[in-house]
Amino acid sequence: MTLRAVILNDTSSRYHHGCSRVMRLLVAGLERHGLTITARSPARHDWAGDDGLLSAMRAADVIVVNGEGTLHHGRPAGARLLAVAQHAARADTPLALVNALWQDNPEEWSKPLAKFDLIAARDNVSAEDMAHTTRAEVRWLPDLSLSAPAEITPGPRRGVIIGDSVKPGPRRVLGRAARRYRDARLVPTKTLGGRLWRFAPTRAALAAAWFGGLGLPPLDMPGDEAAYLDRIARADLHITGRFHAVCLSMLTETPFLALGSNASKIERLLADAGLGQARLLGAEALAHPPEAAPFSTGELDAIRSFRERAQRQAEALFADIAALARREP
Repeated sequence: MTLRAVILNDTSSRYHHGCSRVMRLLVAGLERHGLTITARSPARHDWAGDDGLLSAMRAADVIVVNGEGTLHHGRPAGARLLAVAQHAARADTPLALVNALWQDNPEEWSKPLAKFDLIAARDNVSAEDMAHTTRAEVRWLPDLSLSAPAEITPGPRRGVIIGDSVKPGPRRVLGRAARRYRDARLVPTKTLGGRLWRFAPTRAALAAAWFGGLGLPPLDMPGDEAAYLDRIARADLHITGRFHAVCLSMLTETPFLALGSNASKIERLLADAGLGQARLLGAEALAHPPEAAPFSTGELDAIRSFRERAQRQAEALFADIAALARREP
């Protein structure tokens, strides 16, 4: 018997290497446990107005919502995702929320959230908050980007790479820090795939717009997840303001320093991984950025344990979603 799954909030359409990896591993994990993905609704897509998607939902054995960075501060995109719990096309189809951040949301969100059959947060604080909201069990496991090995070719490390941020202010801070290095590259988590961006002058103009100013190091936009992981794995230091850039630095054991993001996602990640907050910096700390920030033995042990937990618990999550799909009405 074919078990059919529909995924809402497919973030692979966002030209973001971390999101692409999350979606790739989510789909692969579900398929590994016998589920066929019959429809995927891209991030910010009007799924409720998509007749084809609604038909797929009516025929599905399970609906999986990728929470990934959407359910915070009462954002309209989060409300639209949660609305699936009370939509007629869902009916009584089992519903799973996975990889979810939950922060500072309105009380009225508690009703649709409580209708999910399985809830998996990507950090411990989100799990506690959602459990309090729903009065139900909520599990947590590390972000799905950490749920499989990096599969990179080992090589020598050299230089510093500077990432980006979802917020303009931290991007400018990162740009100023980049100018202070002799041998740095700008390697954002987001990418653009058009032919126009292959030319150095257009990339320089884009860097000036993104990072605020001229005199920046070269902008390097790897074309896919594998190339992005390779860039990180070959750096001595990665300075970034992106959650998934920190995750993938842990994956490749690349020393990193981070600025805060648009929610407490990086702070929570570091706490859950047992790293504390020493690698989370304020803007003033990058006025004279370091040439290196090697991991201690204790940090490496914590990161390896965190990755092992991510892989083990993700496999259990995929198995439990498949069990939901097999559940008799």
